[in-house]
Order: sequence, then structure tokens, then C-alpha cells
Amino acid sequence: AALRITVPPLRQRGEDILVLFTRLSEEFADEYGCETPQVSAQEAAQLLQAPWPGNVRQLINVAERAVLQSRRGSGSIASLLMSDHEEMQPVMTTDGKPLKEYVEAFERMLIDNTMRRHKGSIASVMEELCLPRRTLNEKMAKYALQRSDYL
Repeated sequence: AALRITVPPLRQRGEDILVLFTRLSEEFADEYGCETPQVSAQEAAQLLQAPWPGNVRQLINVAERAVLQSRRGSGSIASLLMSDHEEMQPVMTTDGKPLKEYVEAFERMLIDNTMRRHKGSIASVMEELCLPRRTLNEKMAKYALQRSDYL
């Protein structure tokens, strides 16, 4: 008997998209000797809403090109997504997922990026995100984010 493994397409794995994009961007930034591009709220939403017909291979390509664009100081994630599919109109879809899943994926990415930028300084993250310490601690615990990972 063969074991069958079914992996859902990337577009159905909300939080994974942002986590993978962040990790891939970090690896390419190290490879090219430059800073990891910061993802804005609008760009995170675009990553989550993209249809990803090329699945992970397309995400890898977009992450690498985002790093190269950032190094040159030009371009945007939206332009990268559109250049992959010039004929496609921006797609707004939930693929049957609840809003909560998208909000949590975005919230985790935002806290993670802010922690990286401030090198784990809780006070700086609290100030930038306008969060009380208790709320930040609760959200970090919820998303398994450890301050020690950012020091």
C-alpha cells in the first residue's frame, strides 16, 4: 500500500505564504549581501490574495526578484506579481477561508517584521505598533514568536 500525501496549493495556505516569503527573502538577501526588503501592509495583502498558479516555485521567484529590486531601490511586490501574469487582473478571493485566518497571518507577519527591525526591543515594538505590553506578549505567544530569536 502506498502512502498518499496531499498538499494544498499555496493560495490555500494563507499564513504559509507570508512565512515562506519572509524566509526566502532573508535567504536571498544573505546570498546577495543586502538587506531583506520590508513588506508593507498593502504588499502583504497582495501576497495573500495572489492566485499563485506557479505555487512555491513562483513564490521563490518573486522573493528573489523582490530582494534584487530592493537592492536597486526600485519596484514593488505588486509589479512583480503583475509581471508574472500581465494579462491577469488583481484577484480578490478568500478561497473559502474565514477573514480571521487572513487577519492572523497578516498580524503575525507584521509583529515578526517589526521585531526584526527593532532587533527584539519590546519597548520599540510596543511603541511602533501602539500595543500594550500584555497584548504584545499574548500575540507573540499565540504566534510562537520568541524575543530571543530577534536579538
